[in-house]
Amino acid sequence: WLPLFFFEAAWKYENYGTYALLGAFVFLQIGHLGEHTVQVVQLWIHDGDLAQSHGVFGALDRELVHFAWDSGVWLGVLWMLWKFGPHNKWLWISVIAASFHEVEHIFLYYLDRYEPAFYNAGGTTGILAKGGLIGTTFARPYIHYIYNFFVVVPLIMAFWDETRRVYNKWLAKALPD
Repeated sequence: WLPLFFFEAAWKYENYGTYALLGAFVFLQIGHLGEHTVQVVQLWIHDGDLAQSHGVFGALDRELVHFAWDSGVWLGVLWMLWKFGPHNKWLWISVIAASFHEVEHIFLYYLDRYEPAFYNAGGTTGILAKGGLIGTTFARPYIHYIYNFFVVVPLIMAFWDETRRVYNKWLAKALPD
């Protein structure tokens, strides 16, 4: 499916520009939210046992992968905000949520790489998760699900707004009168 996806994305980019990149970005983020959804469901099924709850792609459930992916998401949302302009309120919501998520992953990645004893002794909870630096009542997988929800849903809405804007521009070119 990946070659087909990239072929289609390249065609869309050639014909629709950065709007197509936004669509591909949203598609990938929906998949990312799906991965977190599977992990949360696994937690419910296994009574909160984190050892049995790594999502569909459990081999990728590593700090380096999370850090790299969410850094890319953060940079991607910032780029979309710059490219489409500040008029899209949904991109602002997404960039705020992605920024919080990025701070969390910078902290976790730092602990994983440079303070492994602390990380292995419970530092895996991060900043906002239960037992974390600040802490809430939610375990880490739930916190990251919440972060992703507030990145992805506004991204979908931003894509919807841009779809209307692109259609109106196309319609104005097709029917100038």
